[in-house]
Amino acid sequence: MKKITCIFTLLLFCITSADAQIWKQLPGGGKGQAIYNDNGTLWVIGMGNSIFSYNGRLWREYPGNGKAKDIAVHNGTPYIIGLNNGIWKGTGSGWVPMPGNGLGKRIYSDNGQLWLIGLNNNIFSFDGRNWNLYPGGGKAVDIAASNGIPYIIAEDGSIWRGNGMGWLQLRGGGIGQKIACDRNGTVWVIGVNNGIFYHRLNRWYEHRGGGKALDIAVYRGVPFIIGLNHSVWKG
Repeated sequence: MKKITCIFTLLLFCITSADAQIWKQLPGGGKGQAIYNDNGTLWVIGMGNSIFSYNGRLWREYPGNGKAKDIAVHNGTPYIIGLNNGIWKGTGSGWVPMPGNGLGKRIYSDNGQLWLIGLNNNIFSFDGRNWNLYPGGGKAVDIAASNGIPYIIAEDGSIWRGNGMGWLQLRGGGIGQKIACDRNGTVWVIGVNNGIFYHRLNRWYEHRGGGKALDIAVYRGVPFIIGLNHSVWKG
């Protein structure tokens, strides 16, 4: 019996150690509410709604004292949903309002093409001057996009892909809270149990090592998450 207990303890230690090796908390002590990856550079909305970027060691606050609910970034330029739900663009020294008088809840950049979840959960894209309603009458609580194709989490948690005229539900029956796309088009979600999943060959797979998250960004197959305690982790 003692031998069996020792073997079980060793097995438990090995499993725990493996999970710990998969998820690593980023140095710098950062905590956040939302996360975004811009070609390998991480950005977060901090606990006080300030905007930070990560240089590999430290979190640096963006100039201008901006406050945000959500963020997207393209080539170092951040775009935020302000506390008044307005949409703002970073200038390097502060913030200017975006044209089009848009209001939103969630924002995402697909190689510079901005996508927005409006206050009524409609889906919009930006043409440089105006926010245009996406065809098909979809409603969403979160959005990501890759190569011009939007992916949304609907109000009931189901996951859909835009086809230019409307919406097709992704196969696999996934349900999620938050969504992100890798640069190769792979869709990742935070599930209803806060687990981390990706979609491949019409199926959903849980990320190895498990993990629980509030928000997610992905770069070259590596997930970066806001954990349940708001710390920032790398998969």
